[in-house]
Amino acid sequence: MKCPYCGSDDVEVVKTWKMRNYTVTHYKCRACGGTFNHYSDASTGKEFILRSGRRAVKH
Repeated sequence: MKCPYCGSDDVEVVKTWKMRNYTVTHYKCRACGGTFNHYSDASTGKEFILRSGRRAVKH
């Protein structure tokens, strides 16, 4: 999984849950602090990513 904010592969799973037909996995990027959700439906093969939080801004 890559971070949609910075493209880093250094992401960690925060939690996973079911929502209707989808399995939702919440990730946090260790590189930039961005958070996002990955939605996947095994029965149809559909997947998508939604940014769920603002990434940390470094000053």
